[in-house]
Amino acid sequence: MKTSGSGNLPATANKREKEKSLKHMARDNSDYVILLVVALFLLTVPIWADYVSTFIMDAMIEAGIFAIVVIGLNVLFGYAGQISLGNAAFVGIGAYTTALLCTRITGFPTWFALILGGLLAGLIGLVIGIPVLRLKGHYLALATLAFGLIFTELLKTQNSVSNQSNGGIGGIPNFSVFGLTLKSKIMSSTGYYLLIWIIALLVVLFTINLIRSRVGRGLRALHSSEIAADTMGVNTKNYKVKVFVISAVLAGLCGGLWALSSGRIEASMFDLRYSILFVTMVVIGGMGNIWGGMMGAIALTFITKILELQIPQWIPTRPSWLADPGNIAVVLYGLLLILFMLFLPKGITFGLSRLGTISRRGGSRVKDRLRAIRYRGG
Repeated sequence: MKTSGSGNLPATANKREKEKSLKHMARDNSDYVILLVVALFLLTVPIWADYVSTFIMDAMIEAGIFAIVVIGLNVLFGYAGQISLGNAAFVGIGAYTTALLCTRITGFPTWFALILGGLLAGLIGLVIGIPVLRLKGHYLALATLAFGLIFTELLKTQNSVSNQSNGGIGGIPNFSVFGLTLKSKIMSSTGYYLLIWIIALLVVLFTINLIRSRVGRGLRALHSSEIAADTMGVNTKNYKVKVFVISAVLAGLCGGLWALSSGRIEASMFDLRYSILFVTMVVIGGMGNIWGGMMGAIALTFITKILELQIPQWIPTRPSWLADPGNIAVVLYGLLLILFMLFLPKGITFGLSRLGTISRRGGSRVKDRLRAIRYRGG
């Protein structure tokens, strides 16, 4: 004979299972909700940014360009655990492919040149990735670093590519698609802002779906232990090459957008300094976090631009090596890497999430105390 208490056990268990499933669904949909909120905010920036300062639009356009390559690098670095110091070279491949097609072939569609730049970067990433990804750890980092250095030197020496000693290409036409042309070449152009950030948001959406898929689970297993992942049946070699190619394609897409939005490119835009910049953005934003790439790109872009404007005023008499903004940037990246690795190794995104958790706990404690006071008073 069943007691009333034992008869309620199945109902209670079902209720708990439903609550757990609802919480799991809420967590699964949280990234999509955040993406929607972020998209709505970013689309409102052109409305109020010009009233505050044109500096905001300039910085946000540059941050959107960098966010595309940094998101791809975060997937490679933060999720798969593969260190790459040569992504600036893939950015350069995409930029030069787009620029050469648009300037050397009259009437070549700029949107198609942008796509081809990303695809060529991915193809070269495939060719390089197959042998290079056999290396691990620091050896892999050194191999990708060597590739980036070789690419930059080739751009500087091969004048036939750009007809200029600095590897520069100017007169890149405006982006156009289906008869719609973004006519303004200034960085504060609303058209370029919307184009760049819509692509960046689509890249975030792609990343969310990728990380939630079987490939994403395989990448996380690869990051934890390559030997354990191999034992579990994960094709680690295939996954490493795939994620390397994805990172290269996004870098090439970033380069094409950079070329079209600025109207001119030079070899110095794709040297080692920018590879370090991209890695720093990943670390600052948060490795292995979907939003880390975007957060790091926005934060470091604003910090760099503010310092470039303010340092001449703060230090009017400064050493010769600080006269070059590029040297200032390299010092800044190194300091930020050290500080974040010491005090906030999981990046800004994790810090903000922890802050939100602490504030929610504090708020719930305050509510509990207020309820207790009311209860006692009653």
